[in-house]
Amino acid sequence: MTRSGRPEQPDELDQIDAMLDIWAREVPGLDPLTEGIVERIQKLAWEFNTSMDETLAEFKLERRGFRLLGRLRAAGPPYRVSPGRLADDLGLSSGAMTNRLDRLEVAGLVRRLPDPDDRRGTLIEPTEAGHAAWDRAVGTQARREALIAGQLSPDDRRELHRLLRRLMRAFPSRWLITVGTDEGTGAVPGRRGARRPARRPTSPSTPPADRRQV
Repeated sequence: MTRSGRPEQPDELDQIDAMLDIWAREVPGLDPLTEGIVERIQKLAWEFNTSMDETLAEFKLERRGFRLLGRLRAAGPPYRVSPGRLADDLGLSSGAMTNRLDRLEVAGLVRRLPDPDDRRGTLIEPTEAGHAAWDRAVGTQARREALIAGQLSPDDRRELHRLLRRLMRAFPSRWLITVGTDEGTGAVPGRRGARRPARRPTSPSTPPADRRQV
């Protein structure tokens, strides 16, 4: 049963399976299973990002501002971070960070405060409106993602999570930090405020014209 109470749908062949058959015919030595995994992960990433964009539009947030608010929340109470650290975390120049902070400050989502430990320094913190906007967007998106994940049983979700964690170890320096046991690795904190990774080059499983930018 899904979270909505509907019975789970049996696995059925779809358009990706049809394309895999074509490329397996055209590309000798192609592993359709590997290509199918990559293709589905890419298309799911596109769908999740589209859903996130819809949520942000609903709450009149830009993704760039949302990411910055996410970095402030990831810092923990009292949620105050210097502009320089924010720029480093988000991979921005000082000028780009100033422009982003200016827009968020005008929107009433963040404020600048004097740094008590540095007479010339500044700290950034979310306003009450900034906290509320981030909370509403994250809560709404979490509920939407739960409905999507509800297509899988709880056991299937745990197994998929475990397998995806293992697959991400192919890129350990980019994504993972060791926290203890073999299964005890976790993605870098601040997933909802993190940059999207560079997109994988086009694979044979779908012609370039069919690829949708993630």
